[in-house]
Amino acid sequence: MRISTPGIFATAAVFIQYFMNAMFVKSMGILLVSMMEEFKADTWVMGTIFALVECGKDILAPLAGPIGRKLGPRPVVMVAGGFVCLGFVTTSLASRVLQVVLYVVFLIAVGQGFANVLTRSSLGAHFDVKGFAMASGIARIGSSLSLICFPPLMQLFKTTYGWRGAMLLLGSIGAHITVSGALLIPPLSLRRTGSQTRDGYQILPDRSPEHQQDGACILASIKPICVKIEGVFDLSLMKTLNFWIVALISVTTRLNQSAWYIYFVPRTVAIGFSYEEATIMVTVAALFQLVITLLGSAAVYTEKVQVTSVMTVSVTLVAVAFFVDPWTTSWWSVSANAALFVSSMGLVFNLAEIMVKEFIGVEKMANALGWIGFLSGTVRPLAGFIPGWIYDNTGGYGKAFCILGAMQITALVPLVIKRLKQ
Repeated sequence: MRISTPGIFATAAVFIQYFMNAMFVKSMGILLVSMMEEFKADTWVMGTIFALVECGKDILAPLAGPIGRKLGPRPVVMVAGGFVCLGFVTTSLASRVLQVVLYVVFLIAVGQGFANVLTRSSLGAHFDVKGFAMASGIARIGSSLSLICFPPLMQLFKTTYGWRGAMLLLGSIGAHITVSGALLIPPLSLRRTGSQTRDGYQILPDRSPEHQQDGACILASIKPICVKIEGVFDLSLMKTLNFWIVALISVTTRLNQSAWYIYFVPRTVAIGFSYEEATIMVTVAALFQLVITLLGSAAVYTEKVQVTSVMTVSVTLVAVAFFVDPWTTSWWSVSANAALFVSSMGLVFNLAEIMVKEFIGVEKMANALGWIGFLSGTVRPLAGFIPGWIYDNTGGYGKAFCILGAMQITALVPLVIKRLKQ
């Protein structure tokens, strides 16, 4: 594996992106109760609104690939950082729930969506599969460090300045996504591809095409448009089993990640722990995630294990963490289960990106990540709705987490089928 300076910069850019993404989602979970009390909203309402950040980010993801190819990942990610910063600043000034929805969807979600896809796909362009496994694992340390640092820090912000002041501080920190965009330098091979074109000019035919009947003309004019759309968004990905293997695992895990980030602190407080104790539990879990993610990446890099084998175990452990959650009531059991979930989840996400590069290829990586994000976005609102609605009607989160665990385990079906065929 040859390590280049642009590759190191790309790893740092993805590190920043993961750090910011975990910070945003977990901070919103900590601010959930305070905002719910001020706006006099139900739990499921505010939970669904926060889930819309991830939902909007994912649904807009297919646009990131084409726009990134047209304008370049660097300027797009830098502008996206400005969107995120502006979104948190305006949310801190909101006086109604509807305003919160508009700000988080059209500013925060848009900025995160473009930055998320383009930084990760840019990283894949700098490394082979083995190198990408290690670089991605190192970058994912950002998510772990964010979960270690920011829950107690956000609790301090909320206690000192209130949720509105905490949102302002989040906006100032979120502006650092612009820095991650500045670090994205395309590989030399991609920088040379533009010199092989003829300055964007198209050769015109020597004579005009023959006149066709109106119906034929309409069909003839629509067909090139459809072919162009299919090529730009790479819709052919939908026809491959490899894409659906990674997509189903990623979609269910993202859904469960959002639900856990939003409701872990409220769930822990509901069974009798303080906010400070809940944030300490998240910090402990993040420490385990950091170690497990690095060990998993090193194992794949040294080819000690197969990616699909580790993925099967990791997805199963995520489901187990949800199934046993209703029976965890002591400090140690809740902390241990949180560590199991966060560690397994981090490994799943890291392995999913390795599988995208290995199974689909770096050329289609941006579009594949975009469509996986889009599919995730269609179900993300359930992450806020299901646990919140069940809690409002039953007074507990146990049934909701068991449902999420059952959904997680079904994601293994395509992967098991592929392994049986092999």
